[in-house]
Amino acid sequence: MTRLLPVALALSLSCASRNYTYYLIEPPAKRVAALREDDTLVRPFGYGSTTVMKVRWNDGKVLTEVDVPVLASGQRIVIEHGASNSGIKTIAPMRVVPPPPTKADAALVEAYRARGLKVDDGAPDVSLTRALTLVQDATKAGNYALALEWCETVLQRYPSHPEFLRAKASLVLMLGERDKAIELYEAAEAVESDPAVRKKLEELRRQQP
Repeated sequence: MTRLLPVALALSLSCASRNYTYYLIEPPAKRVAALREDDTLVRPFGYGSTTVMKVRWNDGKVLTEVDVPVLASGQRIVIEHGASNSGIKTIAPMRVVPPPPTKADAALVEAYRARGLKVDDGAPDVSLTRALTLVQDATKAGNYALALEWCETVLQRYPSHPEFLRAKASLVLMLGERDKAIELYEAAEAVESDPAVRKKLEELRRQQP
């Protein structure tokens, strides 16, 4: 019995040094250098709100080319290939993907609806808190066109949202569209009055010819 202990110990140590693939494949498969992974995962490009992957499909009759948004959150996207419409809900063409609503948005949406303001349930649902952050980030970066697109993603569903109406008005004003800014500021004031907006409106009206 005592003689068997060293043998059993040696066998157990040799087994521990081999992984399970050693017993499944014989001889052991050689690992291709290109498939080896380092400790740090290297991404070929950064994920962002405007990162897309171009996908092409050609069945000999119809050529489809789609820019698929690459999302860090891993949403599943279904692309219907063909000219017919089978009732699948689609999103209007845009550069940005509406961020999905979270629990933090529930109270904001409820307050908006409680005021009797219009909601377009046919438009894509969107996170108000996340969209506002994205508007602010794009504005700080000087990308006013992108900030406007984020405003539009909210206003498509919540066309009377005063905060995003004011944000859009400020953005179009920075782009030189004074008359459109006045129109948007007035629309926001009709929903919810703000002293700073009233002051800005008076200033803009005085500048009108």
